[in-house]
Amino acid sequence: MKRALPLFFFFSVLIVISCSHKYYTVSYFDQQTANHKIVAVLPAEMIFTGKQPEKLTPEDIAKIEEQESKGFQQALYNSILRYANSRKYFTRINLQDLGTTQRILEEHKIAAKETWKKDDKELAALLGVDAVVRMRIQKQRYMSDLASYGISVGRQIIYNTGIGSKIPVPYVPNKTNDIYASCNIISNNQTLWNDSYKRASDWNSPANEIIESITNNFGQHFPYKQKR
Repeated sequence: MKRALPLFFFFSVLIVISCSHKYYTVSYFDQQTANHKIVAVLPAEMIFTGKQPEKLTPEDIAKIEEQESKGFQQALYNSILRYANSRKYFTRINLQDLGTTQRILEEHKIAAKETWKKDDKELAALLGVDAVVRMRIQKQRYMSDLASYGISVGRQIIYNTGIGSKIPVPYVPNKTNDIYASCNIISNNQTLWNDSYKRASDWNSPANEIIESITNNFGQHFPYKQKR
């Protein structure tokens, strides 16, 4: 059965309507990271809870997870660079190019999902970096079946999934879900910095809006900043 899996990446994330936010930096961050020169952004860990669409197989879910994991990884990388420098501050470390990170992982046959549970110190050594940046995204769904993935923007999308051409497009107004997001800098298996927040969201906005909203917050608060 033909499935348009990439579409889920674009419709499974949501617009923010409210959020709570907080971040933490270890008290000895500057001393602990004085010799840091390069850090790597890892694929984001994706956690889906709630009712799963009945028409999707475990293999489908795994592909969706991998697509979103790499999408958030790219967005976080871009956001950190976007806010790396200002008139008052500059970021004193470099980010490892994502292509280099991906190549090294592929050479060692480590899939994106496998990095979620790998030892941080081992991954840092493998990648040749001083620290790794981990992001974790948990999405709590309150709707069921196709609606739980937010596919409510057109009948043609339903057709393309191969589920059937006569299924009405689901539309459930004012339904929300919760997104729990966290980002950590880890070196020598110690968390040096953490940024996290919870968002309540609706189902009717493009994926890039929520992805950029989450990662821009992390990028703005990303440490290693030094006054000019």
